[in-house]
Amino acid sequence: MDLLLTEQQKLFAETATRLCLDHGGPRRLRALRAAAAEIDADAWRKIIESEWLATVVAEGRGGQGLGALDVALALEQAGHQLLMVPLLEAAATAWTMSRAEDVARAGAGLADLLRGSRLIVPATAAASWRYGGGASGVTYDHKAGLLKGSIPFVAYGGSAEAFLVAIDAGAQPVVTIVPRSEASVTVARNVDGSTASRLTFADVHVPAEQVIATGAEAKKLALQLQDFLVLGAAAELIGLAAAALDVTLDYIKLRQQFGRPIGSFQVLQHRAVNAFIDVELNRSLVYRVLAAYDAGEHHPAMVSAAKARASRSALEIVRCALQMHGAIGYAEEHDIGLYYKRAMALSAQYGGELSHSTRFSELTLEAGALS
Repeated sequence: MDLLLTEQQKLFAETATRLCLDHGGPRRLRALRAAAAEIDADAWRKIIESEWLATVVAEGRGGQGLGALDVALALEQAGHQLLMVPLLEAAATAWTMSRAEDVARAGAGLADLLRGSRLIVPATAAASWRYGGGASGVTYDHKAGLLKGSIPFVAYGGSAEAFLVAIDAGAQPVVTIVPRSEASVTVARNVDGSTASRLTFADVHVPAEQVIATGAEAKKLALQLQDFLVLGAAAELIGLAAAALDVTLDYIKLRQQFGRPIGSFQVLQHRAVNAFIDVELNRSLVYRVLAAYDAGEHHPAMVSAAKARASRSALEIVRCALQMHGAIGYAEEHDIGLYYKRAMALSAQYGGELSHSTRFSELTLEAGALS
């Protein structure tokens, strides 16, 4: 798919490609895994300096007033180069805080996030793969100002200085900032070296100045935040799948069997073409939904459709890549295994194929009943 980008978007995409190429790649990921690092600090510092987070911040709040599609251009490249940075989470937080009605309460945290002095990541029902009015693992008592419960699978929770807790369900929807010191954080490591944390709140008192939104506004912001996270993960999966295919194409051009490159065999050519088509179809779908999201015209069912398809296709493409590498693809020393492990973690993050296929069905049936 040839994206119809503006000149500004093209320049941003080129910059993102160069930065991710310079600060990512399999070798760097292996070093981070060996050091048990959750974040590539050098790459993240460069991203902050390049002001990528400002792309999604409203102009009235000191940003560039662009949207999720723009940051997705960088997320695709981050997926392509296996970058371990909280770009998606920080961008989603910045987008949400910059669109809150209460400028004073959101302003200080947003400024800290943009200049890199404090990492704030979302803690939402999307982390546990189901959202949109469903039961939440944490509740908010508006009168007492208390948070109680737990939220699992929070990305980059081990490095975050604060959390943007967003509850869209229950009698008291709320979006609020909670300092790390107020939550119990349990960090678990994923198969690819990334982490997933469980936050536990034991009657945590939330001061009024930390509450960004409540009621109908909080519900709207929370759902938009969660859709942002889902679409961003889908964009990252596109880059990951494309990179795995690139690695495989290079390999089958060089690997000899029966006196000629295995890439000359038609069966492998067909599999490579099918994988290429899947990447392009996913890119077309995800970016179309992103454009609708930025225009305020998206249907939540299509967000789930994009993530379900991106999760399924990425895993299929990387499994195909492993098979075309033969036995060496399953060796720890070969880079293709890094893409497979990353695909496993990222395809499940913010909901995998099954959960989003279910959500898509529920939302479309609900829309049909109302029409």
